[in-house]
Amino acid sequence: MEPKVQYAMQTADGAWRVEIVKRGRTQWYRVVHEDNILDWLSIAAVQRILGEAGIDMADLGEAAA
Repeated sequence: MEPKVQYAMQTADGAWRVEIVKRGRTQWYRVVHEDNILDWLSIAAVQRILGEAGIDMADLGEAAA
């Protein structure tokens, strides 16, 4: 069974993207920035990564999954 992106959010310029990914009953987060993909993250890890980049999660808008 392949993982499927359930929902995605991104910055207005599209430089940062956060995806909610699911495979079976397992769900996790993925952060995509340029050529970097950080996978199997918790929401706390996503908040930390974005915070270190100076991005507030409230600034993310819905994106096509």
